[in-house]
Amino acid sequence: MAPYQNLTIRLIVYMLIIAAAACLVVALYGLQNRMPAGYFVDHWHVNGITYKEFEQQLNEQIKLVQQQPLRLVSEQPDMKLTTVTTTMEQLGLRVSLEDVLEPLTQLRSGSPWSRALSRWQLNNRHQALRYEFEPAVLHGVLLQQFPSLYAQQPSPAQRIVGPTDQISYIPDKHVSRIDETALLQQLRDAVRPLGKVSQAPSRSEESRGPVDIPLSFVTQNPELTLSILQAQGVDRKISEFSTPLLQTSEGRLHNVRSTASTIHDLLMKPGEVFDYATYITQTEARFGFQEAPVIVNGKLVPGIGGGICQVSSTLYNAVLRAGLAIVERRHHSLPVSYVALGQDATFAAGHINFQFRNSTDKYLLIRTSVDDRQMTVKLFGQIPLDTTYAIESFTIRTLQPEIRYVANPTLSPGKQQLISEGRPGYVVDTLRYKKQADRIIAQERISQDTYAAQPTIIAIYPSTSSGQPNPKLQPSKPYEAPLIEDGVKGPLYR
Repeated sequence: MAPYQNLTIRLIVYMLIIAAAACLVVALYGLQNRMPAGYFVDHWHVNGITYKEFEQQLNEQIKLVQQQPLRLVSEQPDMKLTTVTTTMEQLGLRVSLEDVLEPLTQLRSGSPWSRALSRWQLNNRHQALRYEFEPAVLHGVLLQQFPSLYAQQPSPAQRIVGPTDQISYIPDKHVSRIDETALLQQLRDAVRPLGKVSQAPSRSEESRGPVDIPLSFVTQNPELTLSILQAQGVDRKISEFSTPLLQTSEGRLHNVRSTASTIHDLLMKPGEVFDYATYITQTEARFGFQEAPVIVNGKLVPGIGGGICQVSSTLYNAVLRAGLAIVERRHHSLPVSYVALGQDATFAAGHINFQFRNSTDKYLLIRTSVDDRQMTVKLFGQIPLDTTYAIESFTIRTLQPEIRYVANPTLSPGKQQLISEGRPGYVVDTLRYKKQADRIIAQERISQDTYAAQPTIIAIYPSTSSGQPNPKLQPSKPYEAPLIEDGVKGPLYR
């Protein structure tokens, strides 16, 4: 074998030995059971200790941090609060170990080479722990330690409508609370990280004792303050309207009172639309409706909920006299006794609604009252002091009732019987006048309403003397789905 070949073989052998030695060194480096050189957790230098020692001492170090004593001190004598001695842990300190334990896992698992790489990357590394306080735990401690402070609750401002309809206010009441946001930051700043607190404290550390945390305070206001109420602009009564409760049954009175109470003290924002259907649904759910006459297809019949349109009609008249914008309104099919023609507002679920808009720039307050004699609606808000509104309705045409004949086979041929006397109908115009200093400056037509005449009903024998159908009888009308006004259900026969 040539000399250069021997040299090549020797070189290869040497290289393999060197490589094997290097692999062994790397493997031994990676398989060490001690923390990397120059590794710090906070200020704690853990160089050279075993993994087991590290885990044990880490728990001890964290316990020392958590047991750091603190004193919560009020520097405001008027607060009359006692000083509270506690610890970081009791105030909700939680230490996150993920950033420390994850590298330790990399050092203890995987191939020797991956461990060696992890160890090399962790050399001279400073790893900071994350110290966080749980706000809910801190709040619970403050509630327990300062019960008199947290027992005080803020009270909202109140708007009072006096017996003469004057508006006054009861101011809101605020209370003091510990500034928990500031306290959390103070506690974070007061944490002594690992390595700053030793297991065997020096005399200087012992003499320092607990760390004093001065408490700061914030004012807690109620959601509804006096300034908020006053800014709503509910300054005075701007309109009022009453309707009489004549010969009202207990059921009808219940329905009127219940519906009126649902809208009592309703506060509307500027531009907000009042939807009567919403409050009818709420009233039925809260109080239920009782038996009282309702209008079904233009006829007064027994039903459930009679009287709800007296509420809407009374409110409608107050709204008109406050100059507010009407969004939806329709008159009854029959004249009603409690308001003038042209000034009523009916309701039929799914068909007819009453809606108006708060067309002022301020809030609107609706107040209602019902006694044995009348129902009243008062509106409070803000319109110019010298501005008023007047409503006037005119009957421009009277509609005469027609005669309708119905069959009654019990009558003698040629005889007839009056069943009901007809009533005239009306076409009515309603105007609204805007006045300033009692002088009309504008007028508008609010509506033109037609109240159909009610026919005179006469019963006759169904056939003539020759046996033919009586020509006065009209052919029967097709079925007409019931339209229920002034109630929610009907008819109700016994």
